[in-house]
Amino acid sequence: MEHFAPNFPRREFEASQTAVRRDIDNTIPQELLPNAIRLSWWLQELRNKINRLHRTEGSARELPIIVTSGYRCPDLNKAIGGSASSQHMKAQAVDFGVPGMTPRELVDFIVKHHPGFDQMIEEFGRWVHVSVVADNPRGEVLVARKSGGKTSYSPLKQNSK
Repeated sequence: MEHFAPNFPRREFEASQTAVRRDIDNTIPQELLPNAIRLSWWLQELRNKINRLHRTEGSARELPIIVTSGYRCPDLNKAIGGSASSQHMKAQAVDFGVPGMTPRELVDFIVKHHPGFDQMIEEFGRWVHVSVVADNPRGEVLVARKSGGKTSYSPLKQNSK
């Protein structure tokens, strides 16, 4: 894999309104490109699986994956209050959603149909965070909630279907 996936170009992982507003260069460094490319292909495979299932349910309309946060350089990560150990800074993590699917439905779909992730977090009922690594992915599934101004993470209990 030398190139980004067709539906997930490099610019999608580098885009950040905060970086633009604060004049932060959020270009993915050359040494991290393999991580970002791996992540783009993981997302492409997920998109393909979602749409294959969606078509079998009778819809002709394709569902996109909307990336809301990809790579974050250290300055951008600090500016948004990201974790000091965020996998976003290694170009291994992405936050995203799929119109027509709740974050929980998306998490359940990924667990059932698209393993191989390192960590997945259903964040605040608003989006899904996924990290992808080259070796020994943990397959960890968490939920993040805010209480009293602090974020807590706990294992996500899977729906039994």
